[in-house]
This record gives sequence, structure tokens and C-alpha cells, in this order.
Amino acid sequence: MELKDFDFISSKADTYLEVMNKQVLDFKKEFSKPEFHMRYSKKTIESFPYLSRNAVEKAMTELEAQGYEFKRKDNGNLDSFSLKDVIAIYEQRKVPKYRNTHSKGFVLYFNNLKGGSGKTSACVNTAHALRTEPTLIHHDLRVIVFDLDPQASATMFYKCNLAIDGQPFTTAKAMFTKELTREDLLRDYIFETDVPGVYLMPAAIDDAFLTTSWLEHCEEKLDNQEPHSLLKENVIEKLLGDFDILAVDSGPHLDFSLLNGIVAADLLVTPLPPAPVDFHSSLKYLSQLPLLLKYLSKQGIDVSGKELMGFMNKFSSHIMQHQESLSGATLCLGEKMLDAHIPELSGFQRCGVTLDTVISVDPTMYDGGRSALKSSQDAIYTFARSFFARTQLIRSRQQ
Repeated sequence: MELKDFDFISSKADTYLEVMNKQVLDFKKEFSKPEFHMRYSKKTIESFPYLSRNAVEKAMTELEAQGYEFKRKDNGNLDSFSLKDVIAIYEQRKVPKYRNTHSKGFVLYFNNLKGGSGKTSACVNTAHALRTEPTLIHHDLRVIVFDLDPQASATMFYKCNLAIDGQPFTTAKAMFTKELTREDLLRDYIFETDVPGVYLMPAAIDDAFLTTSWLEHCEEKLDNQEPHSLLKENVIEKLLGDFDILAVDSGPHLDFSLLNGIVAADLLVTPLPPAPVDFHSSLKYLSQLPLLLKYLSKQGIDVSGKELMGFMNKFSSHIMQHQESLSGATLCLGEKMLDAHIPELSGFQRCGVTLDTVISVDPTMYDGGRSALKSSQDAIYTFARSFFARTQLIRSRQQ
């Protein structure tokens, strides 16, 4: 093949990709509601933690006296509550938020060198679930996902329009722009997702070119800044007061992106797919983690105090091999193994096709049975509760 043949294939691929993305965007634009679809009845929120019928009614009366407007029907009766409404009620009741206990955010790095482990899907679904899980809403968690994968998978899930063309404001580009202030990052680089309170710093395909000349960029643009600490120093440390949960997702490659993720993280989160080949490769990655940490330590980087959490992803309890993988993972990780799994359910797969999470997808637009979607939502909420409880335990030990 000659170069022109590759150019031809490239142009065809770009055209087809643009058509695919346009179809998804057009469908969402035509049928999506302008607001996040999830709403709660008054009876439902009366059962939420720290609330009751009297507490909700008192808070509503006080809020409306202050000018707050709840959505009501034409006859004046209350319609339903949005996520914003529920948080406003908690604020009126003076229920403490997560940030009242923790002044700085907690950094997660979803990592596994095994491609196809479901790392990105786990990351974006968990982020949305942490924000909206009913027993966690009172924490008012401010969540952000940093996409460090040039394939921009997390970006496709959250803001697919940003992944279509070249994106000048990406996580990787922010890492190589040391002079950016907190205000610059919040204004230009961070985008709210379909779930209010969950944000994205995107990735783009041209970020891949930065990885091929990482050290040269550090030398020429950053005055020889330590190359493994760009994410931590140039991006995350500037935003620790603005977000409670900061999750990093990168590609399955042993490169500077992965090492920057490790350096920035408080908690290394490793999804473990139970299929034999995938599980075997994931254990290989875990076996090499000490070498990566020792390498970083030799570069003068303090890697002490980092924690690890493993969990089974795409897990089916009725499959014998999956159960064997779970036993093996528990044997290897011990207490570092989370006692909850993300199951292999059709809801996750169908939402992936339409570039949604099982939380962000509008049920009226879901191409499948409502019961299947509900099962997936219940599963990710169960996982999120356990996940959050473990992070709280880790933070209490670190204090």
C-alpha cells in the first residue's frame, strides 16, 4: 500500500465515524428532555436519610418563603422533586455535606492494563451513581471524571459531541499548560454531564501525539517539570477544593498517562473481569504494580499511603468460572477486595450503544425492557453504596 491508500482509508473512517456520532446526537437532540429525567415523589424523599414527612414539608415551606420554586401542576399541586430540589431540602435542614467533613477531594484512578476489562464503563456509571444514589444524595457529592485516554471513551459516554472533532480543552492538554489557573480550568476545560453535579474533563484523539513526545514537551514547555506528576500538579491539585470525588480514566497502556494516574491517585481502583483470559491478564497487572511503584519512588516521588481496591466487573454469579475468579481475587487481594460487584447485565450493554450510563439514560429512550434497565440501575446503586463506604473507611484511616 502507498501513503495515499492509507489517506483514503483514513478519510472513509472519519466520514463513517462522523455519521455514527451524528446519528446518536440527532436522536438525543430530538427526543431528550432538557432536564435530567430522574425525579422523586414526595413520599419517596420522605423515606430518604435524615428526612421525614414533617421535615420535608417544613423545609418546603421555608424554601418557598425565601423565593424557591418547586415544580407544580397547573392546579397548584406539587408535581415531583428534581435532584436539585432534594439537595435544596437537605441544605434547608442543615444536613452536613461531604465537603463539611472533607475539605479536599478524594482522587480515584480506574486502572487495568487489560483492554476490555470494562474500566471506562465502570468509571462513568459509578460516577453518576455516586451522585444520585438515594442514600448518598445528602452528601451532595461533586464528581468529576478526567478522561486521559486518547480513544476518548469516557468523553463519548458523557459528552459525545466533544469527541467528534479536535478538542482544544482536554485533560492531557491541561497537563502540559502549567500556567493554567483554577479559574481557567473551571471555565474552559470542565463540562457538566447529563447528570447535574457530575462533570467531565475530556480527551481527544490528538492527545495521543502528546504521549509520543512526553519528555520533550516537559523539557521544552514545562522547564523540565517532573514528567510523572503533571496530572497531579498542573490539574488535580488546583481542583481539590471544587470536587469531592475526582476519578481518572486512562487507556490500557503502560505509558506516562498510566504513571501520572498512579501518582495523582489516593485510591487505585482495579476492575477485574472474571473471564479466564481477562482475569489472568488482570492478575498479571496487579503483580507488576509493586514494580511501577518502586520505579516512581526511584524518581523521587512519594508513593506512600496509596490504597488499592479491586472488584469484579461484568460478573455473573451463576457462571462457575466467574465464581472461581472471585475466589481467586479474594484470595489475592484479601480485604482490598470490594464485597460488591458490577454484574454482566443487558442494561449496561444497551446504554453503551447509545452512549449513556444506566443513570443518565432517559427510560423513554431506552431500547429495551424497563425491568432490565431497573435491574442495572439497582445493581450500580448497590455497588456505589459499597464503593462509597469503602472510600470513607480508607479516608478515616488516612486522617
